[in-house]
Amino acid sequence: MIKRFTILKSIDIVEFEAEKTWGYPKHKHNFFELTFILKGKGKHVFNDSDVTYEKGDVFFLTPKDEHEFLVEEPSKFGILKFTEQLFLENTSFNTDKDLKAQVEEIIFNASISDKSINAYKEDKKQLLYLYKMIKTELENPNLRSRNIILELFGALLLIISRNLISNVDYLSNPILSEKEKIENILGYIRLHLFDADKMKIKALADTFNMSANYISIYVKKQTGISIKDYIIKSKLKLAERLLKESNLNITQIAAKTGFVDVSHFSKIFKNKYGKRPSEYYKK
Repeated sequence: MIKRFTILKSIDIVEFEAEKTWGYPKHKHNFFELTFILKGKGKHVFNDSDVTYEKGDVFFLTPKDEHEFLVEEPSKFGILKFTEQLFLENTSFNTDKDLKAQVEEIIFNASISDKSINAYKEDKKQLLYLYKMIKTELENPNLRSRNIILELFGALLLIISRNLISNVDYLSNPILSEKEKIENILGYIRLHLFDADKMKIKALADTFNMSANYISIYVKKQTGISIKDYIIKSKLKLAERLLKESNLNITQIAAKTGFVDVSHFSKIFKNKYGKRPSEYYKK
């Protein structure tokens, strides 16, 4: 069985060197991953294919992908991990509908190429520069660090999208496993948490070519909870992260995560975590 790695933060960076072996088995993630090859050479085993990697390459992986690196020369990897919830926190994705649509198209409806994403040579420098700036802000948090990280991430995602769009191989009728089907549905829900129209059962059913009754039964069977409960759970998870990581106050977080008011938010949050938001709040 393929191992699956998870993260608890909405964005994180890991950087390490590998002399002879990468140190991880072939695996999947519950997050998106941008891997920078900072030095070295070898093979990148991506799903059912493999390609040569070298310094300067950048690989983009979705939660659907499985991979590993086979080290041929001492290598250094910089790995930026992020979840769908970072999109929600970034205001540019909520105001720019064209950008949001493009990101969705690439991430949720495409099979990403196994090649390095750098179709434009100058973008290698830009991506590495943004990666280093995000890394600095994460490792040395200061005033407005979260805001800076979000803006840098927005720029990074634009460059990724520009490069990936030429590498996307569209699948008209992909054959998905049950696990992949439910991951697609849940990923779509997390990305569109605050779009009331898209979160309607009928709209979800139409998106995934199911009946309204069947998609409700299907999600409950696969996850153990209803679609409505999963939406609330996802909102609370985002709220928890914002309480710990952002500069927003409790009132702003309640509004941003779609709760009617602070009182309603506090009640539901306490029922879930056993503590009020104020006990989580990072002052």
